[in-house]
Amino acid sequence: MKKDMIPYARIGQITNFIKNVSGEKPSVEEINERFGKSTFQNILPSLQLLELIEYDKKSKTTKFTDLGKKFRSALITNDVKRASDILRNSVDKAPVLSFVKALLERKGSISVLDIGRELAFKFNKKWDNVLTYKTHGAACASTLGFVGYGIYDRGVLRKSEIKVEKTEVTPPYAGFKKIVKIVDVVSTYGEVDIHLLSEKLETKEGRLSPEIKNCIDLGFLQRPALGKVAITHQGRELVDPLNRNRISEIFRDALLSSEFSDIIGSLSQAFTLDDLGKILKHQLSGRWLKSITIKTFGKKFYDWLNSAELLEEAGTGKYKVIEKIARERIKKPEKVQFLTSIDYYELGKSVGIILSPKNEFEKVKKAAEKLTKLCKHEESLLTIANLLDEHYKLFLDIKDSRIFHADIKLIEKALGVEEWNSKSIQ
Repeated sequence: MKKDMIPYARIGQITNFIKNVSGEKPSVEEINERFGKSTFQNILPSLQLLELIEYDKKSKTTKFTDLGKKFRSALITNDVKRASDILRNSVDKAPVLSFVKALLERKGSISVLDIGRELAFKFNKKWDNVLTYKTHGAACASTLGFVGYGIYDRGVLRKSEIKVEKTEVTPPYAGFKKIVKIVDVVSTYGEVDIHLLSEKLETKEGRLSPEIKNCIDLGFLQRPALGKVAITHQGRELVDPLNRNRISEIFRDALLSSEFSDIIGSLSQAFTLDDLGKILKHQLSGRWLKSITIKTFGKKFYDWLNSAELLEEAGTGKYKVIEKIARERIKKPEKVQFLTSIDYYELGKSVGIILSPKNEFEKVKKAAEKLTKLCKHEESLLTIANLLDEHYKLFLDIKDSRIFHADIKLIEKALGVEEWNSKSIQ
């Protein structure tokens, strides 16, 4: 096994395999029957890299190494600390994982997409699909997180000593236009230091800090490390020039998916701007004593609601939330759905073929058929499968694979791989 092999399987897939495979010398036939051929092909290189399994290609037999036996014993007895300690030495010896560890030490935090990009550059890989970059990045990040070399969460690997504390919802400091401006500047960098962001926006850090928090509360930005902010997929959608006509809808969805949704849901009667400020003070347990502060927050929140096209007039100086829209759209963030490893791998291959401008009509046609079939087997992707069916019929006429690009973006969102930059790799 080449030591510069880049893992494809995440640590959760590896531990699941180790715990559930039967015996210390399972046959390849038995493994394929139990887990699927593609799963074994995907996970085997990682198992070898981590020195957990030996594989004889000639006889098609496998067996646990002594390290693998110890690792398995620790997992079965739920001794995660011991399992982590056992695996750390193998991680240290793997050049690919050591390289990612060094990246983390230098940068403090790094997304799975950026890990994939760095790996491709370092090891001269030419992957066509953004999902491939993210999958390899997640495999490395999750493994480093497991052995204690960092904290891996929601597509970001960060140093252990960096603490990200949950804070309360911040009242509206930034108006709608300022929020868009902040998100737009952050989108230029992907992840940016707050000092630099302050310079670019010509806003003092003390003023900018609560405005950034508004963007985080609404899901447009996130804070991967202290002193840094990063764009989310929702943030990119907000400032995407192609979404200019949908900006109110995107902002509305963000607002109704945030902690502010409960406040909006409580606005069943007509209110003035003064009322709105007082409602905010009560709902957010604000310690705002000055009436001007209460009024200011009320005006900013009115700006949010108006920009989201959620308001209608209810008399002179009075407004009402359009109940039908609010009732239909208020929602909590959906739980991210994950495909099985075999489907994820096959889906990634199909997406890569469709996105590549080099592939011929017949090849794209088969990939689109496979992609549709895979989506139909996942309840969370059934709506997208129907869209793929419709676009497939158009594709047969126009022979342009770009017809599927919007569907692929929806798939990425459903899989939870949109949290960071989901643009295709150039």
